[in-house]
Amino acid sequence: MNRSKIIASSALASVMAATAANAEMSISGLYAGTLTDADGGGLASGFSSNSIYVSYSDSMDNGMGVSVAMSLTAAGLLTDVNFDTGMGVIGLGNGQDSSVDKLDGSPACFSLNVCGGAEMGQFDDGDAKSGDSVMYTNSIMGWTVKVSRGESVASSAGTDGMQMDIDDGTLTTLAAGADLTTNADDEVTTVRLSGTAAVEGHDAVMSYATKGSFMGATIAAGLSSIDMNGATADTDPSFVTVSYSLAGLDLGYAMYDGDNGNEETQMGVGASMGGMDVGIGFYSLDATTDSDKMRVSVSKGMGAASFGLDYTETDVSGTDTGDADEWNFMYVVGF
Repeated sequence: MNRSKIIASSALASVMAATAANAEMSISGLYAGTLTDADGGGLASGFSSNSIYVSYSDSMDNGMGVSVAMSLTAAGLLTDVNFDTGMGVIGLGNGQDSSVDKLDGSPACFSLNVCGGAEMGQFDDGDAKSGDSVMYTNSIMGWTVKVSRGESVASSAGTDGMQMDIDDGTLTTLAAGADLTTNADDEVTTVRLSGTAAVEGHDAVMSYATKGSFMGATIAAGLSSIDMNGATADTDPSFVTVSYSLAGLDLGYAMYDGDNGNEETQMGVGASMGGMDVGIGFYSLDATTDSDKMRVSVSKGMGAASFGLDYTETDVSGTDTGDADEWNFMYVVGF
């Protein structure tokens, strides 16, 4: 047995010999399903989340806390390792997200569906480009402060390959860096069989966010710095959210600035009525093509399961294309 294996075996033995009373482990899962009827086109089913979570926490000999969280989702296996130093928590792993992504949830959303800065599909919080990241979290005068640094990605020109038409199976060449074939509606009509796509690299994503209370309101704000290494412009997307409870009503406001000509504003109000949670939200996108959205949401938690119903109207400025009325029934089951 070589030296590295001996060291690894010794470390594993030390961990297994730790007092079980000091350790905590949990397993949980979540399934979120949907039934959608858009513009009376009939029901379509799907799921927005399907995950299994395993978490473990313990303390080291020096008193520092350590925790590991693993989640198996449709995106693959995500892992977080966090060390509580007593002067803040240092997190490592591909499940850390960006600091902005951790805190940019919208208080103007009352749906069981996850919604936030991407409500209208325009806000990039830096999470997808962070990859394996390092995050520092601390509490300063009652405010949570997060700073994260993602991994950098090198640019690649791609390689030549082949593509196949989805409808008739026709094979054609696909040059390095070329996009898959699309039709007049910009829908992709082929699949890649060989070769690799071009990749525009980027520097390590830096992300900063904070959340706390001020005069009874809960406020969150943050900014990510995304520096690309190609034709795509660098951006510094930012957000601000404010929530406040007044006379049994939950009031929410959110602003997401993509720093790319797209700015989304959200406002909403929610309340508990007759044992159910109800809410209405208004979302406005200021972009090359402006659009507005209104959603009414009703939901009820019933222990291990929750159920919700949304009605959403979308209005795209200057055209009927993109306008939609949609009903969405949701069910969430957890264990």
